[in-house]
Amino acid sequence: MGSVLHHALFAAFACAIAGYFFVAGNSMPASAGRLPVLLSVLVFILSGAMMVKAVRSSRQNSEQEAPEAARPPLQVTRVAAYVALIVAYIYCIPRLGYFIATPLFMLLSYLYLRALGIGRSLLISVGFSLFIYLLFVRFLKLPIPMGLLEPFLG
Repeated sequence: MGSVLHHALFAAFACAIAGYFFVAGNSMPASAGRLPVLLSVLVFILSGAMMVKAVRSSRQNSEQEAPEAARPPLQVTRVAAYVALIVAYIYCIPRLGYFIATPLFMLLSYLYLRALGIGRSLLISVGFSLFIYLLFVRFLKLPIPMGLLEPFLG
């Protein structure tokens, strides 16, 4: 049952963040608020699906008497450090700007989680930010916090 509790805590955390963005998106102009509201609803749905899967998996494991010790232990310090990285990212967006904070956050995330090498991490981080810039700033003309890049991209 520990796995279900871990999934429930993560789902609650994800829903709390999504709830914030849902409320913030509804207080924005209609065109700017659509994406945060849509993504929030998607997070709510996916969190619910994750909980259903965790409960089903727990029931199947209890029927098969799978040992709980076979799972790796939860690395609380790594999770706390990553949550701190997310908080720092949110803090930096209005100050540094989206297009400095986001690639930096993505690069640090990939490296911290050991997901990719530095070359691929840089390529994905810069490519994603360029895609977002072209789509939201140039094509859709939506306001995005530019921060330090305001004189160059504003």
